[in-house]
Amino acid sequence: MKIKNLPGAWMLETFRRGGVDIDKLMKQLPDDVELMLYEMDSIPPDNIDRLLKACADISGNQDFGLTINELVDITMYGLFGYILLHSNTVEDLLNSLVRYHSVHHNAGIFYNLICEDHIVKIQFCYHQTNCLSHRHTTDWGLGFIPYFIKPLLGNIAQPISACFTYDAPPSLRGLHHYFGTNLEFNQVHNELIYPRSILKQRITEKTDPVLLKILREEADKLLLEQKKDNSLKKAIHIFIFENIGVNKINSSDAAKIFNLSLSTFKRKMAAECIDFKKEKESIRNVMAKQLLSRTTLPVSEIAEKTGFSNASSFTRFFIRCNRQNPLQFRNSSRLNEPKR
Repeated sequence: MKIKNLPGAWMLETFRRGGVDIDKLMKQLPDDVELMLYEMDSIPPDNIDRLLKACADISGNQDFGLTINELVDITMYGLFGYILLHSNTVEDLLNSLVRYHSVHHNAGIFYNLICEDHIVKIQFCYHQTNCLSHRHTTDWGLGFIPYFIKPLLGNIAQPISACFTYDAPPSLRGLHHYFGTNLEFNQVHNELIYPRSILKQRITEKTDPVLLKILREEADKLLLEQKKDNSLKKAIHIFIFENIGVNKINSSDAAKIFNLSLSTFKRKMAAECIDFKKEKESIRNVMAKQLLSRTTLPVSEIAEKTGFSNASSFTRFFIRCNRQNPLQFRNSSRLNEPKR
């Protein structure tokens, strides 16, 4: 199978864009590269850090872990990234990191959030510790937070202080840029400390809180289903949900994501009695009904959010699925709401 079709190919491409000679990296760490390519969602932190350290040495960028945040588009994180992008506040973002990161990468790395009277601590943790410092992996994980929120919040995105379990590196320039100048090393935890007031800071302007709630509920359902049943059908559901706003999404797009030829993908779907078009329509219809009954979004915006090019095509689809138009459904659902 071609490298570009493997699950971790996007990460290898990220390394290349960061100035890494990929041939040299593959010669130095063939087993680690292979593990990343085939098992990106479960590669252990030891292997990640070996790769990032080698990338730092090859590229000459000793802040390579931090730089990863600048090279990776958040949409590359799949459903996890989709949820993060729809965070209304810093608190939403941090809670999503705590709740969903271990699902996105299930190999013993997780976030922890500790709220005290006047401060909040965000920790980046490892289930198992050993002699490796995991410096670059930690920089990537903790660095994501100020990098993500700084464009919207400015200087308050820098923490009051930052603590690291590893030794101080020769140059602190990159760490200062991300975390400010109050840094401590050889500490018990890798953590950022912010004033508690940052939790209520808005980081998106357009996300309706009800819409965010709906997206998270649907994401939770999909993730729970995936844990119970790691079948092709559930994987297809997640793919469709992640791309629900894309008008032209089809089985060919899904086949590429699953690293299969279109013919092989269609054979696998046929073997499990899966009709891609029907699955897509079902998920679109569920989301459309949720948005119509629980938000005040106009039909044109709901059409866009569920992957239709215009309100007319959405309305035709909705009538076909539900035997009433979107506004009729919205009105009837509100009439049937229990009185408070």
